[in-house]
Amino acid sequence: MRSFRNCAAVTIALAAAGLISSAPQASAEIGARVVIQGGGLSNGFGTGCAYQVVATGNTGAGMSFYDNGVWFAASEGSPSPKTHTATWVPATPGTHTILVTQNDDAKTIDLTVGTGINAGSSCLVI
Repeated sequence: MRSFRNCAAVTIALAAAGLISSAPQASAEIGARVVIQGGGLSNGFGTGCAYQVVATGNTGAGMSFYDNGVWFAASEGSPSPKTHTATWVPATPGTHTILVTQNDDAKTIDLTVGTGINAGSSCLVI
């Protein structure tokens, strides 16, 4: 009886493994990198200053960009994967969550924005 239970357990385990290996894989369309470029004379991000949100795509689909849930930009798709860039100008100081979406995939970056003094080619954050 014991060997029957062992055989049944092995059969169930193998069947479950087969189901798991045949399950569809999760979407992974946005590359491993989403960065915010730009900045100024001091570290951090400031209101009224422009920054570039740069995300890599693993597919040619376009991307959408959000700041605290509010859409601020979209990029067009292309026949092949590419780097997508959007300009972000934070309007309020405080905590911001930048969300980048591509089809069913999403990446976020949490950061703090201070009061910015836009000096044209640079931004002083106080």
